Amino acid sequence: MSEEKDFLSLHLRSMGPHRAILRSVEAKLMSKVPLRRPVLDIGVGDGHFASIAYDEPLDVGIDIMERDMKEAARRGTGVYRHLTFASATDMPFANASFNTVVSNCVIEHIPDLDSALREIHRVLTPGGIFATTVPSQHFAEFLLGSTIFQKLGLSRLSRAYGNFFNRISYHYHTDSPEVWKERLEALGLDVLEQRYYFSPAAHRSFDLSHYLGVPNLITKRLLGKWVLHPVQMKPFEWWMRKYYEEPWPEAGAYHFIMARKKG
Repeated sequence: MSEEKDFLSLHLRSMGPHRAILRSVEAKLMSKVPLRRPVLDIGVGDGHFASIAYDEPLDVGIDIMERDMKEAARRGTGVYRHLTFASATDMPFANASFNTVVSNCVIEHIPDLDSALREIHRVLTPGGIFATTVPSQHFAEFLLGSTIFQKLGLSRLSRAYGNFFNRISYHYHTDSPEVWKERLEALGLDVLEQRYYFSPAAHRSFDLSHYLGVPNLITKRLLGKWVLHPVQMKPFEWWMRKYYEEPWPEAGAYHFIMARKKG
């Protein structure tokens, strides 16, 4: 993956600002994962993320959202060679089918996380790599709304705002790196790398951009496009560039994990 690829600009061409800033940082992380084929992507969504993050098509992608899968399929085999309608908790693949499994901000949405992780371990070859991004235990407290209420001494409203955001985001798991490490190693996955990303300041901007990006949401609903013309996203690019380029924080709203199956 080229060091010069500007994931922020690429995402802002076709995404709302809140998705663009988050996914661009995640693309920087996930694009560095060594992809030993065959590669499985869990939770392909509409295929947009993979189309930007990876220079070569991934071998197999799965999802349970039929509408999104159809959009991913329309992107062609340059993004995924094969798409399969399947749940991460019951994958239709033989044991040790994949050398690499990736999943970008997906598994936190799975209520039965243990079953999904067992399936990931099952379909990985010995020595295979699993890489994922997930919200951390700081997701709710680092939101702009939560921060404002906390500074005003309104702790109950701060918690309510964070809980509301987790609920509408369908986050069933927002855990610390320590919890994830213990969870994965109990299954036989050695954690090779963990890092926080998205500083408190970046996450506050992410929260605010949901509201500033309402016009993008309206055009998406009415016309099927987040962005009508690239020039409308230039102010967001100037604003968000510093968060895209910030050093990895000591504590962040999200974290990246890469692990290897024992053996």
